Amino acid sequence: MMGDDCTPVRVALELMDPSSLGRAHMYDSFRCTHKELQQALQSIVNDHHQGFNSSIGTYHSIMRSITASQEKVRGLREQLVQAKSDLSANKPEVKNLVVASQRYDEMLRALTAMEQLQLVPEKLEARISEKRFLRAVQLLSDSLKTIRQPEMMEIAALGDLRSYLSNQEVSLSDILIEELHNHLYLKSLYCVDRWKPYNPNDNAVYLVAIPQQRPLHKFLASLDTLRPMVEDGGNKNPEADSLSYIRLLLESLNNLGYLSNAISTINQRLPVELFKLVDKTNQEVDQRHPSSLLGITRARKRGGKSLDLGLGENDVRVTVLYDLLWTLYSKFEAVMEGHRVVYDVVKGISKREGWTDLTLANGFVEVWQLIQSEMRSLLHDYLTANENGGTHHAPKGTQNLNNIAAGKAGRDKNKALFKLNNADYTSPQMKADQDDLEAILKASVPGLVSESLRPAQSSSEAQSSSDGAATGHKLLIEPSVFNMGLLLPPSLAFLQRVKEIVPAGSGIALSTLTSFLDDFLVNVFHPSLDDTMHELFSQVTGDMDAFTQDPQWMNIANKPVMKGTARLFDLIIAFCKMLETIPPDQAFGELIIDLLTSYYGKCCDWYKDLATGNRSADDPTSPLSGDFKGSAKWAQNKETKEVMKLIWQADTRDCTSLIQKENTLELQMQGDQPISSSGLIRDRKVISALCLLYTSMKWLASKITQLRQVEDDDAFTQADVGRMKEGKEGIGGVARRRRRWTLGRQQKAPVAEEQQPVLPMGKETVVLFDSVVNSFQELAGTVLFTLRAEMRCHVLYHLNLCMSGSSFNIPITSTTTNTTSGGGQAPPQMDPDINLLNLNTDLVAFDEDVSVLLRAREKTYLTKGLGSFMTDILVKQARKIKVMNRGGVEKMLLNILVLQQNLKNVEGKGVSLERARRYYSLWAGTGPGVKELLSQASQGPLGFDFDELKVLIGLCYSESLMANTGRKESVAQAKKAMVEGMKELSETMWQGEEGEDGIGGGS
Repeated sequence: MMGDDCTPVRVALELMDPSSLGRAHMYDSFRCTHKELQQALQSIVNDHHQGFNSSIGTYHSIMRSITASQEKVRGLREQLVQAKSDLSANKPEVKNLVVASQRYDEMLRALTAMEQLQLVPEKLEARISEKRFLRAVQLLSDSLKTIRQPEMMEIAALGDLRSYLSNQEVSLSDILIEELHNHLYLKSLYCVDRWKPYNPNDNAVYLVAIPQQRPLHKFLASLDTLRPMVEDGGNKNPEADSLSYIRLLLESLNNLGYLSNAISTINQRLPVELFKLVDKTNQEVDQRHPSSLLGITRARKRGGKSLDLGLGENDVRVTVLYDLLWTLYSKFEAVMEGHRVVYDVVKGISKREGWTDLTLANGFVEVWQLIQSEMRSLLHDYLTANENGGTHHAPKGTQNLNNIAAGKAGRDKNKALFKLNNADYTSPQMKADQDDLEAILKASVPGLVSESLRPAQSSSEAQSSSDGAATGHKLLIEPSVFNMGLLLPPSLAFLQRVKEIVPAGSGIALSTLTSFLDDFLVNVFHPSLDDTMHELFSQVTGDMDAFTQDPQWMNIANKPVMKGTARLFDLIIAFCKMLETIPPDQAFGELIIDLLTSYYGKCCDWYKDLATGNRSADDPTSPLSGDFKGSAKWAQNKETKEVMKLIWQADTRDCTSLIQKENTLELQMQGDQPISSSGLIRDRKVISALCLLYTSMKWLASKITQLRQVEDDDAFTQADVGRMKEGKEGIGGVARRRRRWTLGRQQKAPVAEEQQPVLPMGKETVVLFDSVVNSFQELAGTVLFTLRAEMRCHVLYHLNLCMSGSSFNIPITSTTTNTTSGGGQAPPQMDPDINLLNLNTDLVAFDEDVSVLLRAREKTYLTKGLGSFMTDILVKQARKIKVMNRGGVEKMLLNILVLQQNLKNVEGKGVSLERARRYYSLWAGTGPGVKELLSQASQGPLGFDFDELKVLIGLCYSESLMANTGRKESVAQAKKAMVEGMKELSETMWQGEEGEDGIGGGS
């Protein structure tokens, strides 16, 4: 029943139909629903009967109002028809009244305009002083438009006002341009929050990522240039928001019609303004650090040979350089943000005004190019020193009077041609005159004088010397190629931030922002680094004292090292520290390898000079002469060198067989020509120099090995890999000209003082590096072998003199009984041989030198086997003794005792010459003594071979042969007995010995 198509009669009939098609069964439900509706309706009537009653009266009043309104409308219509007919009537007297009224209206408007124009100067000055430039421009434009109307042009009384407003138009444009420059180049105090001063206690903040939302982005997000800017009517200072203030100035210039001239002026003044910004920042940093750091560095260089291998982390000059770079780059960033605002605002104005010439907005490229130039010059100044030394160039921008006079260059009227040297610009009188002049100008032309138009407070800009800087700015610290580690991180951080500033469509590709820095690294830094490293290498290794002991060796090594070695390693460490902050390159490792190879050659030459006696250890420039000493020949002989190497590697293990082999080889090398005095190194300073060379080579090899770091080829560019395969090139070679250095690995902060720097190298470069390290190790081994051989050469030389030059045919007396050999007669003067005493003196001096300069292992190695070598010489060289009697034997035994006592202090307490003593103790003279010797030989091995015992039998008969020289029969009998004894010895030894206990049993 709720539907629109419901038929009540049909529903009533269905409710009365009891059939299956009817709805009689729903009749009770229908009655209940009807009853509920009746009750609801009655309840509504009871609740709202007053409203129903009042609505009836309201309806009647509305109908009466409508009827009255209709009657009024009909009356007004009739009145309008009557007025129309009255106005259509022609009345000439009214026309004259209308004309007069119009004339009076024009006169009133003119008077009103004149009254308003009279108030314009005061309003204009107020708005200019309040920096309400949009309103000022609008007021000035409206006033000029009004005063230039034809009817106003006829009023002569407005001539002065018209001239004033015209002049104010030019002055206001100048003020706007100056204000624009003040905020573009951070001259205004309200620009301080746009750049961040350097804080040495929080320098890590400068290397963090760029914030996602910066003030520039907020400004650009809210920028709408399609609608003209409306100045805020509140009391807010318009300069408080510097970026919005720049837009306000540009909009004002556009409204004034000077936007094109303003952009041209900006482009013209850009180089000078940037130079002033850099120079001012330079002076501020210089004033914050008043100590003359540059002078201190130069004084150090003049006063001594100390090298300035970069700046330490705690060096005050690091703070100075960081202060300059971070502050200057922060200002550069703010300058570029200001020019970005100029770019977007001018572009928007051009689009809004419908200009087709968009050259007004293309100055951003020039801004970036000039900042690039300033950065390049700044990096160059602090990397490379001026070749002319103290020659000071004029600051950039200073004009040459000769060029101006000759017409080669136009004079910049914004710059002074000369200055008064004796003028005191800080005097109270000068300052009072300047304040008076400014007050007069402000009173005459308000806003004309701004802070930017004031003359400089001092002549420091003209007086400051450039110290040879390409930028014309004063250098705050001494230039050094190692400053790159400090210069590059701020520069790269600045370039990363610039990417967020460069506008799209400005003609600058973001991928090429760092191209100038890439070119600078390849074409300027790398050649300068190569030259500087070679120059410093020549300085540290070419000095007269380069091969002398470093007085500060205790700070770097356990044993003394050469001064040149220590300074070379300092140079390499400074180089590696710098590598932590610059992109990787194979050429850096090659450069160090080249320097190490050159130094290896110098050390080899020094070793040759010492080993040949060409030059004194005190005077490396002494003339060349002589040949290799005997020890150097032994150390370079293939066989002896190999045996010495095996003994060194054996260390504490038993190497008796190796020492015996070494003894045999060295005795064989002597041959029939014994070592002469000229074949020995007599100068103790040469021995000390060799020890110093050894420790220096071992120390340097150990230290540079710690710098070794192998990196994958991916860490280097393909140009590096290709160059390594095709052949080497110097730093800055053609193969790497297109290298994108700044796209390498992520830059890191300089390595801390306590951290160990590394030298990154490729897999092929490290092979060359390892080869150089091995060369130093081999040279150290050669020096050590030479020292070992030298000690043995002294032993061989003095023992040869003792056995061949001394007499062992000593007369004996019958009063003194010798207890050394167990009986017999003693010689009258039992003194050891002078050659043995000299040998002991040499050994003690040698031991003192090596104990101070070498480690315990090297000292033990040098003296290891000396006792065995002496024993072999005393036994195997016994043939050099011509005659020996009982007194000679006693003297030899005394010599052996003296040698053994001294050798215990040199080689150790366990050393013994017992075999040599037993050998000479077997001497028993002729006759029964020889028979006793043969009897002992027949009973068992004596520990000596046939040749050694044969020489001993000859010595037993040597006294008889010498005593019976004039008697042929006695000599013949003695020789016959000697031959028979040797024959019997041969038979006895060959019968009694069948192998190892025979000839070789004496080892």
